Amino acid sequence: DPVVTKGLSCLRSVIEGVKNTYNTALLAYTFSLARDTDTRQQLFKKLVDVAISSGSHLHWSQSGSAGDSDSLAVEISSYVLLAVLITDSVTTADLGFANRIVSWLVKQQNVYGGFSSTQ
Repeated sequence: DPVVTKGLSCLRSVIEGVKNTYNTALLAYTFSLARDTDTRQQLFKKLVDVAISSGSHLHWSQSGSAGDSDSLAVEISSYVLLAVLITDSVTTADLGFANRIVSWLVKQQNVYGGFSSTQ
């Protein structure tokens, strides 16, 4: 579809200037859905550089603080997880990476099994 192609082209042209972790995660998911592996890898490199790793847990936060477990961090990390798993061929390394994100997400659940909302 030409509209989608033009939209992706517009997004692709501004990727270098994106500094916001939330936007980077959304773009990674968008380009994963679009099957644009080169752009996806470029975005994942940015995400890995700002990831917050603690033991077997991995997550992202807008503020970059390891103690930040607010709803925005859950949302950003969830988009990264979706972007990791949406590929046609998920590797063992992808599953290990995803497992670290899921481990962190599970710890963020409330007593009812849900999460705090950004809405």
